[in-house]
Formats: sequence, structure tokens, C-alpha cells
Amino acid sequence: MAKTLTLRVVTNDGHGFTEQVSAVRAPGEAGSLGILFNHAPLVTTLVPGKLLWRKLSGAEHAAQIGAGLLEVSHNRITVLTDHLAETAAAAA
Repeated sequence: MAKTLTLRVVTNDGHGFTEQVSAVRAPGEAGSLGILFNHAPLVTTLVPGKLLWRKLSGAEHAAQIGAGLLEVSHNRITVLTDHLAETAAAAA
């Protein structure tokens, strides 16, 4: 079984995306958060910054996000944010 996480990003106005990923890094209020398969359940606040994720293919992607909330539960990551601007793919 692949070690897959479901990343769902949603803005206040309902825009966003859902992707299957292998890792996520988010800008938490207390510092950067790294999330991998089977992460403990978590709800935390986010500050404006860069959201990074690695697709199952290994390609790395990034988006600029605003303040918001992040929830991790059962290998599902939900990011609620007031701003989302996807940037160019990072080097794999």
C-alpha cells in the first residue's frame, strides 16, 4: 500500500484543489510543520507563507497561502486559508 496523504486546500471563497501527495510542509504559527503518512491528528493555525507538497511522482510544488487553519486526520490534510496563489513547480 502506498503511503499516500490527501491534501485539500480551500479558500474563503471556495476555490482550491485536492491532490494525492506523499509529504506536506506548512507555515505554522509556532514554526514550519512537516506532515508525513500516519501523522498524529492535529488542528493548528497557519500564518501567511509558502505551502509545499510532494506529489506521488516526486515532483515538488508550492503555493503562497494566507492565514488560516490546518487539520490532519486519518492521512487527510485540510488547509483553510484566506489566500491561495500557486507558484511554479519546484525542482524534484
